[in-house]
Amino acid sequence: MSNTHFFPPWNETARLTGEDGKATPESKAEPEAIAALRSQLKSWLQWLRHEAENVSGMQALLLAGGYGRGEGGVWWPDRDQPPQLYNDMEFYVFTHHLAAARLQEWIHEGEARLGIEMEFKVMTPKAFACATPSMFYYDLLKGHVCVAGVPDWIDTLPAKLSDAQAIPAEEASRLLVNRGISILRCLRWSRGAYELEAGFCDRIVAKLKMALGDAVLCIHGQYHWSCRERNKRLAQVRDTPPDWEAIVTHHQEGVAFKFSPQVKGCQAEEWEETLSYWQQIWVQTFLWLESKRLGSVFSTANDYAHYQGKVFRSEPIWKNVLRQLRDLRHSPRLPFTLSEHPRLRVWRGLLALMAHDEATAKSQLGVDANNSELEELCRRAWQRYP
Repeated sequence: MSNTHFFPPWNETARLTGEDGKATPESKAEPEAIAALRSQLKSWLQWLRHEAENVSGMQALLLAGGYGRGEGGVWWPDRDQPPQLYNDMEFYVFTHHLAAARLQEWIHEGEARLGIEMEFKVMTPKAFACATPSMFYYDLLKGHVCVAGVPDWIDTLPAKLSDAQAIPAEEASRLLVNRGISILRCLRWSRGAYELEAGFCDRIVAKLKMALGDAVLCIHGQYHWSCRERNKRLAQVRDTPPDWEAIVTHHQEGVAFKFSPQVKGCQAEEWEETLSYWQQIWVQTFLWLESKRLGSVFSTANDYAHYQGKVFRSEPIWKNVLRQLRDLRHSPRLPFTLSEHPRLRVWRGLLALMAHDEATAKSQLGVDANNSELEELCRRAWQRYP
């Protein structure tokens, strides 16, 4: 799906009707407000297209993420304020060279115009053509807006990159690891460790609600680029983790939030009980995924930490050794994993922290520290090896 005019980039009916399907009192004013928001976004993309066309060697500039797939969120602060874009805006730039100063100019201009964070990922066309299948690349190729460049270039890429069944099972667990790192961050915030922007935890929990079901679809080869379609497919899954009915219900809630975000505005201490629930369901789902993927039964974080088989089976040993040698310059560095990818320590450490197994977390992350310090070390290591 390659589009140059893929509008609207969100669900038009998300706010025009209430939960009962009937028109809401403010519905009559909403189409005009939505039209203004769409015009604002279109103006920004036209500006960006003009800028990108002046970049030498620009193969393609793609709007990815929810807005690229037509599934972005629109947030209505209240009835007296106009709608706003809610999710970050994610772009992929395929070119051989892009000056850092120009990239920063694009980010600054976009954030100033739209009031949301901008993220640009730069790759060479050759590197992308040689990439291995992943959930991120599949989502990108199946749904995006071609802002600038040659739209037909996408059609020349290897078919495996846009094949859902080619996504490795490892991607299912990797998705949960990404969400788990953010849940840990929310937990530290709820305990007063630091400040987070308003609504951060609402957004993270909504993403986890979808990720739990999405990961199960992925490991069964049933993942789909549309969250609406994924939600429909959950009812057909038979081999499922514990609390499956709750996971399916939570997925529906996550989809609803994605299109029409509702921010609770709770204080930090009010979140701790809710986050503890998500911590528990994350642990049992992650253990189920890894048990299925690796063909071994893991009941605890300690079981997973002592698994003797290869966890990342597609990673060449020589590359893993080089990664760990490179890791020597980082302080503190993770303990060596010999032939395994260094992210093994991140996955095992995160699981132990989420499962309240501090002793295993210390052994996997290689430091004798308190829980808060372990969580921060795990997050920093994950940034190196996501």
